[in-house]
Amino acid sequence: MTRSAGASRGKARSVPFRGTVGAAALAVACGAAANAAGAFDTTESVYAERAADAVAAGRIKAECLPSAATAVDPAYRPIPAPSAELVEAARAEGSFVLNSGISDKPSVDAYQAAFQMRYPEIRMSISYGGGPNMEERFMADHAAGSSAVDAVISVRPSWVAKAMKEGAILPLDNTIPGFFDAWPGDFWVLDTGAGRTATAFYRPIGIAYNSDLVTEELAPRSYQDLTRPEFKDQLLGLDPQAAGIYAGVWKHILDSAGEDTMRALGENLIKTPLYADIQPAAQALGAGAGMVIMEMGGNIAQTMRSNGASVEVVIPEDATGSQYAYAVSSQAPHPNAAALFAYWLYSAEGQWVMSCSALAGTVAYPEHGAEHFAPVTAVAPEEMTRIRELLGL
Repeated sequence: MTRSAGASRGKARSVPFRGTVGAAALAVACGAAANAAGAFDTTESVYAERAADAVAAGRIKAECLPSAATAVDPAYRPIPAPSAELVEAARAEGSFVLNSGISDKPSVDAYQAAFQMRYPEIRMSISYGGGPNMEERFMADHAAGSSAVDAVISVRPSWVAKAMKEGAILPLDNTIPGFFDAWPGDFWVLDTGAGRTATAFYRPIGIAYNSDLVTEELAPRSYQDLTRPEFKDQLLGLDPQAAGIYAGVWKHILDSAGEDTMRALGENLIKTPLYADIQPAAQALGAGAGMVIMEMGGNIAQTMRSNGASVEVVIPEDATGSQYAYAVSSQAPHPNAAALFAYWLYSAEGQWVMSCSALAGTVAYPEHGAEHFAPVTAVAPEEMTRIRELLGL
């Protein structure tokens, strides 16, 4: 089974929205949608008006509003609800600062808008990126006792483990007591040895192709499909030595598809240039410099399509990708507001917004995930040498 990040999304919409309508009309639609299966309590007129304003401002798509949510997956068990005391304390704080490891603007705008539709009294300030520099600054501020950041969404499990062991971030069940009684195990839990947090959502990395150059019959559905003779010198690739995520994807392909497939991929791979970053590689795919690329997220393809590019993504049955976990700073200046966002993010409402807006797999809404997901693992030097040998690099 494969999942197309470009084609499947429409099936998740309970309230289709097309064209342009006024804020008042959209508010009516939002209220009506609240009775849909799986939808959240969005019947308050002031909430619907805030939702209409957010859509009109381009911060979130109408089909990704909580009022448009479909029924949650049976595997999802509701986490505990925030207490009235926590909500009031968070409102009294009035703001919090978040380091966001998910950095594409449409996704960040959507979760910020949806949270503030629910809690308009709480202002979110967001720093984008979550890369090593931001994380190093977070740890330095913690060591100095001068933390200004309240919470993090991190894409690096190794950093989460380090930060928790050093006491810079709190275990998630400190923030949400009883959380792990409801949350599934496996890759959804990140156990650092000093405490646990949880994957709020993940983005599987798929295979992308230029639909102007690749017919539907030829469209790849697996890594093995990329070894076809039609893709000779047409396979754009990411340098496994350029970043841990790229190395991890190549290792996943080797582990799941085998050495023969890796050799065949190497035969089809365009080796000059071998890209060190997904953005120029994606631009090359859109421009027709190659027919296919072996690692791209659905969110990148979605952005490209919105700009007129003919790019589609298919998620293989066995996929790897980036995991995003949330944690509150142990020195948070606004601990209650940061905790309230944790309750929202892991709730069915937050899970819906991240699934729809970020094209991410979540427990409650797995549509944009993979049939079988394996976390990215570190690549040892000898494994990197073998990967490069098999690819002919």
